[in-house]
Amino acid sequence: MEILGNISRFIEALQGVFSLKRTKITLYIAAVLWLAVITQVMMNKAFFQNFEIAEAFVKADTEDLECSIEIVAQHHNDFLSEIERKDILLHIAKTIGLNIDSDIRINREGENTEYSYHKRAKRAETSLKVVSMQQEDNSAIRMKHYIVVRLNIKESIKSIEKYRKMIEESLDGLGILERQVNVLYEGIVDGFMSKEDKEEMADLLVKELQGEVAFDYQQGESYTVFAYTGLIEEFIETVGCKINIQIAMTYDEQLEKTRIYLASPIINQSW
Repeated sequence: MEILGNISRFIEALQGVFSLKRTKITLYIAAVLWLAVITQVMMNKAFFQNFEIAEAFVKADTEDLECSIEIVAQHHNDFLSEIERKDILLHIAKTIGLNIDSDIRINREGENTEYSYHKRAKRAETSLKVVSMQQEDNSAIRMKHYIVVRLNIKESIKSIEKYRKMIEESLDGLGILERQVNVLYEGIVDGFMSKEDKEEMADLLVKELQGEVAFDYQQGESYTVFAYTGLIEEFIETVGCKINIQIAMTYDEQLEKTRIYLASPIINQSW
């Protein structure tokens, strides 16, 4: 019963963090730092392979395929000038072939500052940020800088691996080694899926990734599975389990369709 209670609290905490509207720096950082805040993570820093995830998700045979990748990295310097923060965004944009054709936005809240650029295209959406905030470190207040890159691509989901490599290489070029990578695949199927159908879909995806289910969770019409696979070397540890795969399914009453999510290591948005 204690394990079930821990699992329930873990999932509720995740959903609480990712239901926050990311309009303020403090709320955005709460979501950005979910690994440290929620799961007390142990991360394996080996190469993050997500090609297998794309291959597995194709087997789900969903419509309106989308894929997003979010990379959060901590800069090693305590001080960054305005020019340096803007140059970081320009450097990453140039690496991934993104033309910054408007001003970089600056949002200040007290001692915290966010430099950001957002661009939406027909089949892709890109968000680049440098978030600077005061945090306590060994009883001292220090300024820490986080680089957040989020890329969403529709239909051509296998191309996300190419962009992941580009982003990571651009961070390597800046000497920024501490980073967190999260990838999410999303699609829909017509109609309502029963609990048995959802379990069958989850079993298919876990099997394709040669994984094992750590635990699952049913809440209303939403069904969530956490699993671990040796194909992906990055993982987190929580409630005594290794996790690097999350599968979620939820019914959209307005569209009369079921949304299916497959993420590694876990879903980093509301679902």
